[in-house]
Amino acid sequence: MGEQFQQWKTKHQTLWQLVMFILMSSITTVVDFGSFALFNYVVFTSLKAQSFTWWIINYSVEDGGLCAFLAFGLSFAISQTFNFFLQRKTTFKANNNVLYSGIMYAVMVIGVYFLQLWVPSMIQAVIASAIGATLGAMVVKFINMTISMLIQFPMNKWVIMRNNNGKRVELS
Repeated sequence: MGEQFQQWKTKHQTLWQLVMFILMSSITTVVDFGSFALFNYVVFTSLKAQSFTWWIINYSVEDGGLCAFLAFGLSFAISQTFNFFLQRKTTFKANNNVLYSGIMYAVMVIGVYFLQLWVPSMIQAVIASAIGATLGAMVVKFINMTISMLIQFPMNKWVIMRNNNGKRVELS
C-alpha cells in the first residue's frame, strides 16, 4: 500500500502538492485566525472608533477603523512568515536558495498584503450589514485567505519554492 501511494504521489506531484498546500495552509489559518481574533477583539479594541485612511485603503469606524486595519494587516504578516517556512519544507521540499526564495516570497506577500488590506475596505461594511460585524469580519477574513491561496500556490510551486531535482543550487 505504501509503495502504491508513493507511486501515485510521484505521478500526481502537483495535485499532491496542492493537497499538502491546503493542509499546511490549514495550520497557517489557525495562526492567522488566532492572531486576528487576538488583535481585533482584545489588543486593539480601543482603536475601533478611530477611522484609518491611507492611499486606497479606507477603514471607517463602521469597518472597524484602525483596529480592523491593524488586525487584518498584522495577522496576515505573522501567518505568512510562519507559512513561508512551513510550505518551503513540507509541501514543496524546496532546495533552491533560501535567500532567493525569501526575497521572492516577500515580494509576492507584499502584493497580496496590500490586496488583503484593500479588499476588506471595499466589502466589510456590506457584509457586516448583512450578517453582523463579528461574523462579517470572519467572513471577510476567509475571503482574503482564499484570494491569498489562489495567488500563492502557483507562485510558490513554479517561481519561488522550487526543487532543483535533488541538486542544491546556491547563488555565487
